[in-house]
Amino acid sequence: MTLTSTEGAMTAVIEAFGAVLPVAVAVALSPFPIIAVVLVLLSPVGRSAGLAFLAGRVVGVAVVVLLVAAISDLIERSEDAAPAVAVMRILVGAAIVVLAARKWSGRPRAAGDAALPGWMGAIEGSSPAGAARLAFLLSVANPKELLLGVGAGITIGSAGLPLTATLTVATGYTVIACASVAGPVVAFVVAGERIRGRLDEARALLVRHNEAIMSVVLLVIGAALIGGGLADL
Repeated sequence: MTLTSTEGAMTAVIEAFGAVLPVAVAVALSPFPIIAVVLVLLSPVGRSAGLAFLAGRVVGVAVVVLLVAAISDLIERSEDAAPAVAVMRILVGAAIVVLAARKWSGRPRAAGDAALPGWMGAIEGSSPAGAARLAFLLSVANPKELLLGVGAGITIGSAGLPLTATLTVATGYTVIACASVAGPVVAFVVAGERIRGRLDEARALLVRHNEAIMSVVLLVIGAALIGGGLADL
């Protein structure tokens, strides 16, 4: 059965979103933004700072994926597109696999070994503007998140979608990637102090177990990017 142009475009969008969905979930599982937003929410100006943190997070994630998607789309339209994009996928995938191995080797061996970075101690006193800046930096300057965003952008940009479809897929990716930050913020705005204890429990759980979980997720995504790049060569 022959697909109409509309059906074909919808199929292409669904396929592109399906390809970046695991990456979006991996970004959503990233521990530092979740721990950081919990600490921000527990501050004296938790509600306003939390909303500002969410805004900075959305902007940071969207900027990375859209910028890389635009560059990949330009490369895809050139004569030597396939090899260049394929090599980019392989390199990003290899970097993610290396990062996964490092996270696995550096995971806490016991509950008492897990600790927050020293800079997180100052988060609880952040102003809304400081919270927004922190969220943006965690999205664009964190090597793991940057690699995942680059991988998603390459996948979206190399799909050959029109501009509206590209923005639709990038928006869906951003929504999923930011869901783990949006969830606590929305819950705190609605429930306020009633969920303070649960937020603190969630922070402790992430600190204790997330390195091991993320290493496995990163390994799978890195391998998928490498496989896709090799298939396109």
